Amino acid sequence: MKKYFVLGMALMFCNISQAAVYMIDFKCDQEAYKVFATMTLEELDGEFLEGSKKLARYHDLTTGSGIVIVEADDPTLVIEFANGWSEVCDSAIVPVVDDKKAMEILTR
Repeated sequence: MKKYFVLGMALMFCNISQAAVYMIDFKCDQEAYKVFATMTLEELDGEFLEGSKKLARYHDLTTGSGIVIVEADDPTLVIEFANGWSEVCDSAIVPVVDDKKAMEILTR
């Protein structure tokens, strides 16, 4: 439930354009965090391909899990990003919408 609160807050305070927004729910092994800890913030942000943008990333270091919120013009960009960590992390990619879009969908 906490990760969905974080998702809501990230979407509320980010400048969302017409590109779709995706939530990557991940669980990583210790090797992933060893690699992650050696990288700079610039290197981490540089992993997102042109046409995609990290809006937020949150970690639960006690379980090795977390979420990444990504805005992308093309869903394959999000898949390619997650695939780069696939040897050390399991992930699920889910398209998400903000409250306004959810209300549009639910009232059709």
